[in-house]
Amino acid sequence: MINDHIKTTGEIFAEEFGTPVGKKDNNINYKPSKKKAEKDNAVYTSFLETPDFILEQVVNTTHTTHTTNTTDTYFVLYDKKTCLVENKYIIVYQGVEYKPIIDELLEKKTILLPSGVEEYGDEKQLTDRIKKFLFSYFELPPFFEKLLPYLILFYWVYDKFPFVPYLHFVGLTGTGKTTAQEVFGSICYKPIDASGAITLSPIFRTASTWHGTLLLDEFEPNGEGYDEMLAFLKSGVGNKAVLRTEGDAKREVRVYMIKSPKVFTSEHPIANAGLQSRTLVVEMHKNTRRIPLYRLGGFLEEAEHLRNQLLMWRLRNINKVNLKDIEYGFPELQGFDRRVQQVITPVYYLSDEKTKLEIAQFAEVQEKETKRERAESLEGQIFQVIVDNLPANVSLAIVHNEINKDIRGRREISQRKIASIVRRIFGFEIERLGDQNISTVIVENKEEKIKELVEYFGSYVSVGNVVRVVSVVNEPGSKFEQEMLEVVEED
Repeated sequence: MINDHIKTTGEIFAEEFGTPVGKKDNNINYKPSKKKAEKDNAVYTSFLETPDFILEQVVNTTHTTHTTNTTDTYFVLYDKKTCLVENKYIIVYQGVEYKPIIDELLEKKTILLPSGVEEYGDEKQLTDRIKKFLFSYFELPPFFEKLLPYLILFYWVYDKFPFVPYLHFVGLTGTGKTTAQEVFGSICYKPIDASGAITLSPIFRTASTWHGTLLLDEFEPNGEGYDEMLAFLKSGVGNKAVLRTEGDAKREVRVYMIKSPKVFTSEHPIANAGLQSRTLVVEMHKNTRRIPLYRLGGFLEEAEHLRNQLLMWRLRNINKVNLKDIEYGFPELQGFDRRVQQVITPVYYLSDEKTKLEIAQFAEVQEKETKRERAESLEGQIFQVIVDNLPANVSLAIVHNEINKDIRGRREISQRKIASIVRRIFGFEIERLGDQNISTVIVENKEEKIKELVEYFGSYVSVGNVVRVVSVVNEPGSKFEQEMLEVVEED
């Protein structure tokens, strides 16, 4: 049963923090309350789904409570049976009390929540409105103008999908990449400006607490904390728990669930095959038309209205997402690399038929880029040396020398690391052969494995009895494109 008791945010603060005793540096100090000393069994959350209802946290942007000087926040409750919505400050469900999160991110408006729900018409009207809003403030090629509104929709139901593709705006200063991120981010699901974080720990906590869309500006390769941020981003596309050791002595192990949408910018491409393959990359160029120099009050109001409409769309559609029919992917996309399918399938799933055709054509470019990144990675370079020496076995020393002949300022790659990649990633044995016991990569009787790796890395080398493997893509005029064109013509 749902307890209908409603409390104001001021009452919640009074119970949690006590009564205000004065001001210092424009901050209210709180005298600890008796209740705070007791164990608080309440669960603080911004989202809850049960068989009967869905809770989403919203914020009243037009009202501030006088007792706490804090923004008023509460839940909207969507009844799954009646499809009706009502506001609740506290919910008691199956003996557990649920309260909205109240933290500094909310107080400082570092996270943007809807202020309620609003009707949006039909889905086409909503995507048209999103498109008009986005591209009033930044400019993109026509394909991305069609794609991004559906990416917005996906980010509002991302938690129903096992994989979350990221969005990366890349371009030089003056190309509008930061503006694009801010405008796009303003209507995403619970957008959080995480660019100001000095260390990664608060980003982990924020992602795990709110599960919103993280906005990371100026994420540059080889910048401070790049490797740790790279690992964070690569871990955050799926449902795996991430373990971190924290605390002064780094002895406390904490578990974080950091799956969420992430939108980031940089001046230079991210030269990491693993992250690139998880990301939709948009190259930014200088505008060819006049774009507003400032985003004034009208922008904020329109963004708020769109968030409210998107929340209503989420509540009505989140449980309509059914991935059972595409457990193995869309049949028409199965010619593409699996990672490329993972990136494009969520947006493809929500798109109209005309946009699906263009997404499929874009996937071909994405696949080529993914394979190029793989081929240029250390693993790809090592495998290419092995392929170049087929059908013979190749010594580890030859691979080592080839990989390190053009270091260009980077550290030398050791034979030990190369051997680890050959064994662990490629699945090839290394044996000592000949009178001199030379460490050798064994490729005999590994034709099927080699074909698999050739397909993965996009290598088109054909040596000896190894068949060249060319990935299947949907070329212009292909059967797939013809079928899709027939669908569009019927519409």
